[in-house]
Amino acid sequence: MAQHPDYPGVSPMVTRHGKTLWRYRRKGKEAMMPGEPHTPEFDAAYGAIIEGRALPNADVIRHPKAAAPRSLKAAYQLLKQEDEWLALDPLKTQATYARTIERILDLPAGNNSTIGDGPFADLERAHVKNILKHFPTHMARTALICMKKLTMIALDQEWIKHDPTYRLKKNTPTQGHRPWPADIMAKFEAKWPIGSRPRTAYALALWLGNRVSDVARLSWSHYTVKQIMIDGTLCEYEGFEFVQWKGRKKKGEAMFLPMTPMLATELAPLERDPEGPVLKKQLKSKKRGWFYADITLTIAMAEWCEKAGTPPGYTMHGLRKSLGVKLAEADASTRQIMDTLGHRNIAYAELYTRKASQARLAIQAMDKVSAMETARRKPRLIVSNKK
Repeated sequence: MAQHPDYPGVSPMVTRHGKTLWRYRRKGKEAMMPGEPHTPEFDAAYGAIIEGRALPNADVIRHPKAAAPRSLKAAYQLLKQEDEWLALDPLKTQATYARTIERILDLPAGNNSTIGDGPFADLERAHVKNILKHFPTHMARTALICMKKLTMIALDQEWIKHDPTYRLKKNTPTQGHRPWPADIMAKFEAKWPIGSRPRTAYALALWLGNRVSDVARLSWSHYTVKQIMIDGTLCEYEGFEFVQWKGRKKKGEAMFLPMTPMLATELAPLERDPEGPVLKKQLKSKKRGWFYADITLTIAMAEWCEKAGTPPGYTMHGLRKSLGVKLAEADASTRQIMDTLGHRNIAYAELYTRKASQARLAIQAMDKVSAMETARRKPRLIVSNKK
């Protein structure tokens, strides 16, 4: 029904007995108004609601998703409207941040309230540190990122003047996804033959360096043959050309990855449906057809690894890192690694080259020391001039 012209937010409702009542519904609040419009009790109740005071003789019902003005929960509602938030992958990064923030907002704050209900202006550095203590080590960094995102909203809205998260760091001891060593790869390959789904997923992640999201979406429609001039000679290369799923909303630049002899051997037995996935799911779904969902493929890979008897901790993303290690060990430049793996930040690619260079330089240096010491300790013939 239409709102009352003199009381914004107030509208009539008719009971099953035909009686007209007045209800206030606005900005997350709902209240039944006493009496009739323009009566003293009605005006007093309406004034109390508008000014945020307690409403006598009426029950105010706060919606579960309502947020108090300038609260952490209000900052979260504004964050979800930001372009930066909307650009995040809704099934992965955005979902992870959302779960973490909602967990933060639901932490108890005393007096039957939660942290999300509290004013942002009351949030101090000590409070942020205490919030981070509620998360295990591997999740603390994500929790801090979420707190920083909420804080930026509060700063932009001028709810606060100082950043309570300034220079706070939560470095975790984990090294992330581990590259697969040769013995782990051999164990997986021994279990799953070429042409099987596990082996195909493994090969795409390893020899293309694809993330889970790209392995799941790679289609035979991405297969192409390119003519490229190499050292003055026009050469033809088979490969896949596609836009990485992770960066699709930023630049969306297509990248070409050549078909190596290793990958060609792995894909040789597969049926090549022009519009179908390279990694075909066992059962077709109405929503995604023969394509895997990211989370489904992640879970499937974990099960395949378990059946192969590989130790815990080796993931599909670890195969991507394995390719990075192989590239660095083959003396690929930082730029070559970036263009192969699709990194935009040079620091990620340099991680591989530094590790490979460190081992190589250390071996070369110690070889020099060993040669010097061997020469020093070698007996020498000394001819005396004394008669």
